[in-house]
Amino acid sequence: MSSFEDFVRLEPRAVPLGGPRGMTVHRTLPARQTSLIGAWCFVDHFGPDDVSGGGGMQVARHPHTGLATVSWLFDGAITHRDSIGNHALVRPGDVDIMVAGSGITHSEFSTNDTTILHGVQLWYALPDRARFREQHFEVYTPPEIGSSEARARVGLGTFRAAAEDGTVLADRSAVSTDTALSMVQLDLRAGSTLRIELDPGHEYGLLVDRGTASMRTAAPRTGESRTEWRETVAVSRELLVLPDGAAQLTLLAGEGEDLRAMLLGGEPLGEEILMWWNFVGRSHEEIEQFRARYQAEIGAEGTIAEAPIPPETRSRGGLAADAEQFGPFAPHTPAALPAPRLPHGRLRTRGRVGISKD
Repeated sequence: MSSFEDFVRLEPRAVPLGGPRGMTVHRTLPARQTSLIGAWCFVDHFGPDDVSGGGGMQVARHPHTGLATVSWLFDGAITHRDSIGNHALVRPGDVDIMVAGSGITHSEFSTNDTTILHGVQLWYALPDRARFREQHFEVYTPPEIGSSEARARVGLGTFRAAAEDGTVLADRSAVSTDTALSMVQLDLRAGSTLRIELDPGHEYGLLVDRGTASMRTAAPRTGESRTEWRETVAVSRELLVLPDGAAQLTLLAGEGEDLRAMLLGGEPLGEEILMWWNFVGRSHEEIEQFRARYQAEIGAEGTIAEAPIPPETRSRGGLAADAEQFGPFAPHTPAALPAPRLPHGRLRTRGRVGISKD
């Protein structure tokens, strides 16, 4: 796996969520420069959008495999419904985590009383040892820690930092994940500084929501014992991948506007993944089988007999031959979204840097 010796800037690209008429999101991961930050494989940033006149998030039932979704809101509220029986309200400050395992479907709709919708949607790839595990959903509300100068909410993992007024910000999330991950919302008053402790064995990225972030860290050069200082500036919607091996990050909020950012991190996944539409797998054939089974289960294409559950999914997921891989769904809900057609060429795996040539 390749590593980064300097900051890497991932520029956002506008993507309509749910089709051409859907809400626009700003996607920074996967990117040409890299497809993974730890196990994080997907980062969408949306809003602030005025949805009082309609629209907003309207994503009907759709499938996932081999990943976990994480929703985090700054403004607004979303209703989550899934095929393992959960129906939950997600609000600002909540971390909403859904582990797809061998297969799940869910829907997400912004509530009728939401006027401003603003937040991030993230996915992380499950390591091979856990990618067929049992499905799971939970909502956790981490406490806000810090002072008027610097505040944090630790959605996943552990976090420790020091503000310039001497306040120590430290917390550990109560949420368990199948690979070591961290996700923290940071709020800094304009002109203030925060010194963040990092695990030098993890990979990190900083997504800026608002304001400007000046970043400074020291990281080693490959094959050398010395470290060098690296500095950069990030603006709203950019995702900056930090140099590997850094043990500390100094974050300075620019003058004139308070800074809000998401710090993402995790141990290197160390695996190549294949990601297409809403599926994460390990081969082109596996994705074909996931798609065919989902289409058959929702009655969009083919029959159940023509699209059996893939053998590895059945055996490792403990599924019976007549099971629903993507599960039942509550009646009287919007129709499921059909899967798009697969491209003509073979899908290629993605790794720590870009897409592999294999």
